[in-house]
Amino acid sequence: MLAPNLWSGQTDGKYISLVKWEIVQKSKDKGGLRVGDLLLKNAALLFKWWWIYACEEGILWRKVVNAIHDEDLVLLPDNSMSNIPGPWQEIKRLVREENPVTQAFFQHTKVQLGDGSKVRF
Repeated sequence: MLAPNLWSGQTDGKYISLVKWEIVQKSKDKGGLRVGDLLLKNAALLFKWWWIYACEEGILWRKVVNAIHDEDLVLLPDNSMSNIPGPWQEIKRLVREENPVTQAFFQHTKVQLGDGSKVRF
């Protein structure tokens, strides 16, 4: 069986979608490819990176973020945005957005302060 062609191939570099994205996201039994909601999956992965950053102090990725973005606040990222693209900027953007994914993350996240040595006000 041949794979379905999702895009029309054009020589000028522009492509036209041949299948609606809503159909591609549907389950296979409903005629889709079971891709799912990629925006939701991306947000979940970005929150996972933020969670790892907040929980594991000695990891290399956290040291890189601290060195590049001067970002050492564990609980919430700084509101400032730099001109350096990358996953940390996307995490900061996602945290500031009002959307169902961000709201669900914060509703299901519990923070234990401990002795307060890692908390800045």
